[in-house]
Amino acid sequence: MPTIQKPLLIACDFDGTITRNDTLVRILDQYGSPSWRKIQDKVVDGSVSIREGLQSEMNSVKASPEQLIKVLTEQIDLDPSFQPFFRRMRAQGIPVVVLTGGFDLCVETVMTRAGLWPVPYLANRLFLNKGTWQVEFPYPSISCSDCGHCKGDPIRTWTEQGYTTVFAGNGVTDRCGALAAQLTFAKDELKTWCAGNGVTAVSFQSFDDIHQELENRQWL
Repeated sequence: MPTIQKPLLIACDFDGTITRNDTLVRILDQYGSPSWRKIQDKVVDGSVSIREGLQSEMNSVKASPEQLIKVLTEQIDLDPSFQPFFRRMRAQGIPVVVLTGGFDLCVETVMTRAGLWPVPYLANRLFLNKGTWQVEFPYPSISCSDCGHCKGDPIRTWTEQGYTTVFAGNGVTDRCGALAAQLTFAKDELKTWCAGNGVTAVSFQSFDDIHQELENRQWL
């Protein structure tokens, strides 16, 4: 495998990829409507858009900001292989950007607790309005109307800017990212989807696997 000549950029999904557990699932299990999983099933099968599903799920949450932060600080852990991977890439001058279909509050809270803040990220904005949690989608896509935050858009932009783009993800919100990246790492639902849709992806379970594959390709 030839050594790449262009600079490397690594984009990573947050929930279930960087974290060991899903921030939205923990919030909804504790404070959301008991029927939220029925909404999620419709998102997965495509009968409800990611954007519509996310807004409906968060509208059902009955919790204060302090209660959400407590869940995030006490119940969410990072994949133990992420922190050393992130620090190695930072030391080598390789950008690692968090791309999440979740929320700014979740990324900022969890990464601060882990001692990794600040970190570049793109996320949806979560805010409380008259007692109801609302979701703002600050990164609208011209080409994708389904995703709350289409991960394919920034990856294509970075590729056009001259980066060799790598993406790692695990779920339904990662499909556009997997299609756009020059090298995709996939696990869980995303791995199954890639295999069923002819999308080339490298299987992984930890960031150690990603690091090893990049070294094998002489990309590091």
